[in-house]
Amino acid sequence: MTAPSRRRLRQEDPASTRELILAEAMRLIARGGVEELRIKDVADAVGIQPPSVYKHFASRDAIIGTLARQMVEDIARFLLPDVDLEPVPAVEQWARGVVWFFATRPAYAYMLLRDLATPGGYEAIVAALGPAQETYKVAPIKAVHDKLERILQKGVALGLFRAMDTGVFTAMIYGAVLSALVWPYTPQPPVRTAAQLDALQADMAATALRLLEPARS
Repeated sequence: MTAPSRRRLRQEDPASTRELILAEAMRLIARGGVEELRIKDVADAVGIQPPSVYKHFASRDAIIGTLARQMVEDIARFLLPDVDLEPVPAVEQWARGVVWFFATRPAYAYMLLRDLATPGGYEAIVAALGPAQETYKVAPIKAVHDKLERILQKGVALGLFRAMDTGVFTAMIYGAVLSALVWPYTPQPPVRTAAQLDALQADMAATALRLLEPARS
């Protein structure tokens, strides 16, 4: 049985058109940032006229805002720390997961970098999620934050970690990963082999533990 064409899917299921628009927006942003997202390019790729995009999204910013909300849901789905592990392997696993998550979703990496590089935050993302400094209050992100905080606190209690604000720790790991994966001074994200990604995961796991290493007396 052959797969249905995009045009047929659009005719039979308007929701599929919305998903195709979002998927194409992700692909365009992954090429080099949110500036790559143009309504005409989205429409051309999906096989519709530009005005048809506005039947699903009020504006370009509305597409970005939807992707931002999708991003935090995906973070909660894929980056929820495992509180059943001991602190050290739990942190290592989480840091490795951050690398994998953004390596497989470069559009999210570009979106976050754009938000962080804009004074006051990127307007479309702020409208969807609120100010960057309060993102941890968004329910999906709060779930990740709270579990990671439990792990860090347990590590401190066991003498394995020094006390460190969970938000600061998360921001430092995210920043290191985003910089490694999507360097802003190149037009395209660096091509990484599986071996290179494995090495980056190991580096970030080690970096996370170094950040938490207790002071030597």
